[in-house]
Amino acid sequence: MSTPEQSQQIRTQFTRESIVEDYRVAFRSRQASLIGRKEVLTGKAKFGIFGDGKEVAQLAMARAFRKGDWRSGYYRDQTFILALGMGTLDEFFGQLYANTDVAHDPWSGGRGMNAHFGSRLLEPDGSWRNQSDNYNTSSDVSPTGSQMPRLVGLGYASKLYRILDELKPMTEFSRNGDEVAWGTIGNASCAEGMFFESINAAGVLQIPMIVSIWDDNYGISVANDFQITKGNISEALKGFQREP
Repeated sequence: MSTPEQSQQIRTQFTRESIVEDYRVAFRSRQASLIGRKEVLTGKAKFGIFGDGKEVAQLAMARAFRKGDWRSGYYRDQTFILALGMGTLDEFFGQLYANTDVAHDPWSGGRGMNAHFGSRLLEPDGSWRNQSDNYNTSSDVSPTGSQMPRLVGLGYASKLYRILDELKPMTEFSRNGDEVAWGTIGNASCAEGMFFESINAAGVLQIPMIVSIWDDNYGISVANDFQITKGNISEALKGFQREP
């Protein structure tokens, strides 16, 4: 019987079968975006946001994401969710049509916008699920950029589980603080104060946090030059880098 670490190593290795499966996930996710957008434009669904164009990057992120880790992201992450088995295409479309049955939309029971994902943390009897043995995602919220302060909280929680003896027995929530908080955000939201405050806080607190910015060079129909210093968020963030 393999250990969790060995199982993780097996999952991150590339085989012919895993490469083909990655392609299947990417292709199905792209088709879901195209079909979903058509459903919105023809009035069958009221509103839709989709993640086409970001499939390969999210497949790579999914390969590095480990059980026990947490995501705090936004509404372009469907390929990541599908790649880790945190959701299915049936559930994706169930949410698009605002199905109120949690069997069809387990993330919000029709209460959230589409592509708003969230782990169910309680068992039917009300007890906690073992978060250390699951891929976890905090429930997405619609205001852009608001995932960033939550991301800092998740990363700081991991650090506290690592340094506070009082928390070490709570193994259903953490494996000795070995978790990483993963965040995703669009480049337009990087113009918000919450983004820069969160990046600054993460650096000050020295927490295990990774941020992926899906940069399309424009956001809300406005080019980067009109909302990001230097027109490039990577250039703007260089001041946060450690000195060699």
